[in-house]
Amino acid sequence: MAIKITQITSQSFEWERPGIWNGMHFYGPGRLHVVTVYTDQGIHGIGWNGGTAAVRPNNFSKLFVDYYKSFLIGENPLETEKLTLKLGEKQNKILGSAGLHTQVLAAIIIACWDIRGKMEGKSIHSLLGGKQKRVRAYIAGGYYAKDKGLEELKEELLYNVNTLNATAVKIKIGDPSAGIDMDMKRIEAAREAIGSDLDLLVDANCAFDLPTAMEYAKEMENYNVYWFEEPLAIHDFKAHKTLNASTSLTISAGENYYTLADFETLIENKGASMLNVDATICPGYDVALAVAKMAEEKGLKIAPHGCQELQLPLVAAVSNGELLEYYPPEVDELRKELFFPKLKLDSDGYVTVPERPGIGFDLNMDILNRYRVG
Repeated sequence: MAIKITQITSQSFEWERPGIWNGMHFYGPGRLHVVTVYTDQGIHGIGWNGGTAAVRPNNFSKLFVDYYKSFLIGENPLETEKLTLKLGEKQNKILGSAGLHTQVLAAIIIACWDIRGKMEGKSIHSLLGGKQKRVRAYIAGGYYAKDKGLEELKEELLYNVNTLNATAVKIKIGDPSAGIDMDMKRIEAAREAIGSDLDLLVDANCAFDLPTAMEYAKEMENYNVYWFEEPLAIHDFKAHKTLNASTSLTISAGENYYTLADFETLIENKGASMLNVDATICPGYDVALAVAKMAEEKGLKIAPHGCQELQLPLVAAVSNGELLEYYPPEVDELRKELFFPKLKLDSDGYVTVPERPGIGFDLNMDILNRYRVG
């Protein structure tokens, strides 16, 4: 008898922490939305969205879980590709092709993969392909923050390198109040802090038009920047093509793409060579894995965005998985207590993939429940 979904629950959590911002968005409280899928076999799976850079309205998430639930009760959770199609593309007329509802669907599909892993006694990493046992990580940071100048930025990056073992670090640019002169000083300070041998990644979070992005890229070529992330509006594919052809920098993009078609169009336009696919934004591991394989066929690499515990199984599952984005505890102090086992960089800047059945990480509900809002 096939396993069936019997119930789906939604829980939202929110906690205060110091505000940070990038070129486009201010991030105040930390937020997490957790979905649990239960089955008639006594096995349940979890999935989640949110975390360090989360501004999504948590109160909407439960409404989408309740909507999807009516389609899922009685379905086989192992048929994730079928469920992704049924609740994704086939709901476009009702919900649209992209948005918060897709992120909620991603959490549900991830929970179903967690169920499959637990049933088969295998990690999601293994189920997705398991090509790499360890993968290099870069530390996401370098945000703008109140009273944070160049010296404070340098201190942060030195800590990430010397204490957290990073061999690659990322900083933000694109705050309209900063401008190119100040942003170049930030890049120069970052390079000075970490030296010439480590990798410096720069992220604009879609802050620029094409002429500005090209101006920034030209200047950044002087600082040996590893990649220039999200320089442009996500669907301006022609601008991506022009920018990518005009610079020696690696252009990375994709964290805000919800559909396989978005990635196909970006690739067709030769708009980027590093794809920041996010399994919690596109609807789960089925679509994310399809993106990774498509990238591999085209000679491109992936470096997934956000939610490091959920992206690790994906980036390490494929041979073209390049880097894992890692949020340090110092960006959000509560985060270091939320997951078990704690994910840390090894001494060489790599992380090792846990091979526990399912996702490989558990949530610390004893702490999270103190911050439950819905």
